[in-house]
Amino acid sequence: MRNRFRLIAAVSLLVCASASEAVFTNGGFEQNSFAGWTLGGGTNPGLAGAPPFTGASVQINPGATGPASLVGATADPRAPGIVLPRVGRYTAKINDEGTNAIVTTLRQTDTVTAADIDPADGLPHLRFSFAPVLDDPSHSPEEQPYFYVVVRNVADNSVLFEQFAYSGQPGVTFQQGTGTWKFLPFQNVDAVLPAGTVGQQIELTVIGADCSLGGHAGYVYVDGFGSAQVGGGAGTGTPAVPVPALDRLGMLLMALLLAGCGLFSWRRA
Repeated sequence: MRNRFRLIAAVSLLVCASASEAVFTNGGFEQNSFAGWTLGGGTNPGLAGAPPFTGASVQINPGATGPASLVGATADPRAPGIVLPRVGRYTAKINDEGTNAIVTTLRQTDTVTAADIDPADGLPHLRFSFAPVLDDPSHSPEEQPYFYVVVRNVADNSVLFEQFAYSGQPGVTFQQGTGTWKFLPFQNVDAVLPAGTVGQQIELTVIGADCSLGGHAGYVYVDGFGSAQVGGGAGTGTPAVPVPALDRLGMLLMALLLAGCGLFSWRRA
C-alpha cells in the first residue's frame, strides 16, 4: 500500500509539473500526434534579397501541406551525430529527405501565463531544442535548403526570437553528414521573453525547406517546447518510464492527488 501511494504521488507530481511548465499544447509531441499544432506548406521560390537573411527573406508559394512525421528511437542515416528522440518518446521531423522545392511549416499560438515565469530571473521563458539536417548542393545562398524558427507577439507582430540558417551558411558550425548532407546536433534554446508578454498570445513557427531549384532537400527536428528546461542533456532522448496499471483504490488516490495539484498550482500562481 505504501509503495503504491508513493508511485501515485510521484506520477501526480510529474503531471503537475508538466501542466504548469508547458506554454504550448503537446509541446513535446508525447501524444504521438500533432494535436495542438497546425501543419502547412507550399513551395520554395528562393529567399528574397541577399545575405544576411532573416524571416523577412522567407517566401513560400501557396501549395499543399508539406511532409511531417514523428520519430522515436531511430538513427538518421544522413546525420549520424543526431540522437533521437531528443526528449521523451517522440520528436517532430518537419519536412523530409524528399525533393521538389517543398516547404513544410509547423505553427501554434498560445498564451503566456505566470506559470511560464522562471523564478531565477522573474521573466517568462520559452525553451525548446532543434536540429536541422540540410543537403548542401552549393547553390547560391538564396537557393539553398534552409530552416527557420520564429516566435512573434500576436498583438503587434514583433519578433521575440528567431533562428535562421541555410545549408553551408558561413559562420554556422554545421557538421558533415553522409555525402553532401550537413547538420547541427540538437541546439537548446532558452528565449527570455519580456515581462509584458504574460497574458499575451505568442505564435511559434517552424519551417523546413528544400532548395528552390527542386533537387535537394532540407528538414529540421524539433522537440521540448515549453517554459521548462529541455531534458536529456546533449542530444540524448529521455526514456519513457512505464507506469503500472492502477486498481480502483489507486485511481481514487490519483484523483485526490490531482485535485491537490490543481489547488497548489492555483495558489502558486
